[in-house]
Amino acid sequence: MLEKLSFERLGGSPEERRAADILADEVRSMGLEAEKQEFDIWQYESERAELSVLEPYEKDYEVSVYGLTGCTPREGLKRELLYVEDVDEVSLADAEDRIVLVNKRVNLKKYRRMLEAEAAGFIAWGGKVYRREDIPRWAIRPEYFDHGKIPGISMFADDAAEMLRKGAETVCINVQQEEREVSSQNVICEIPGKEKPEEVVMVTAHYDSVPYSSGANDNGAGSVIIMELARHYAQHQPDRTLRFMWCGSEELGLRGSFSYVKENEDLLDDIKFVLNVDVAGAILGKNIAIITGPEAVKHYIEVMSKSEGVPLSTRHNVYSSDSIPFAEQGIPSLNFIRTGAPIHNRHDRIEYLSPDKLSELGDFALNFCEYVQRAKVFPFERAIPEKVQKKLDKYLERVRGQGYDEENEKDSD
Repeated sequence: MLEKLSFERLGGSPEERRAADILADEVRSMGLEAEKQEFDIWQYESERAELSVLEPYEKDYEVSVYGLTGCTPREGLKRELLYVEDVDEVSLADAEDRIVLVNKRVNLKKYRRMLEAEAAGFIAWGGKVYRREDIPRWAIRPEYFDHGKIPGISMFADDAAEMLRKGAETVCINVQQEEREVSSQNVICEIPGKEKPEEVVMVTAHYDSVPYSSGANDNGAGSVIIMELARHYAQHQPDRTLRFMWCGSEELGLRGSFSYVKENEDLLDDIKFVLNVDVAGAILGKNIAIITGPEAVKHYIEVMSKSEGVPLSTRHNVYSSDSIPFAEQGIPSLNFIRTGAPIHNRHDRIEYLSPDKLSELGDFALNFCEYVQRAKVFPFERAIPEKVQKKLDKYLERVRGQGYDEENEKDSD
């Protein structure tokens, strides 16, 4: 199953829809019903991306469109270049009507500051100065749109360093792109409980990937683990209802899970708990459980780890994945992950994963499901402890007020 899913599948793309079909067909092969709930997201198609240094030397550099940032005039935008390394008040003091060079990805705080400083355009660099692989393919998110548009491009780190080293003063950027709304989809399968069908446990994993990546680790692995959980419960009806959801467009800002919560408000009161699996199976690495919920969940996972002999680190925290929209509604969650294999680049490939390690975490997740769905009384309070709630509030404030800090969300090396 993981081999079948290991191809680039960007949110809203035909390849993501193909992956959704693969998942839905597999669910139906078990004799279960699969529903695809569609939602709209913003996507872009690059038509032109160019960068030329004009003074004091002349050179064209390879660049890519910074998605959804608008367009320059057709003839391009010629301006002085200014390096604004921290995108703060000091570095932006002379940014008006200049093209600014910024470090790495642009979050909402940086984007808003560039607009307030009246910069004409921006260039973001990505990767490492010592390793040249794939040019970044980044995009802003819809939360940015209300602040306006400022055309941007992305370039290699070593090229950005060369521009500064050679004293680039005047540059011309040309950005042309088509921006449009497209459809993404969540794949949903429900197995009704035979004893307490009104009590629901959500089991989630996202199935989209990032550019250049086959997404075997992030998160084909989580997708196939919860598929095997569904296969088990298709043959062994649970006491409580299990609702499986393969989330679309997680990499674009948890779009699938946020859409589900928004469009299914009438179903949320019945959800007792969310189990989310995001990255798994690395040959080299370690298992981690991140609990956004009661202390009792953490204690139980620690007992399970010892009794089953599965090394697993536990922490009370939030994890930037599809449990977040549910946690915002007061629904506790448990996130299973396994660090170690590459993600968010072309090295996220199936050969760095182990069937044994996939099975280990999958069996652990199954045993946890068995415990919660068979319990006479649901064992965990439907609540988020105060100390975890503060972390959640801070996360959501950063997302909605200042933008994602993608560099710190997940370990990409």
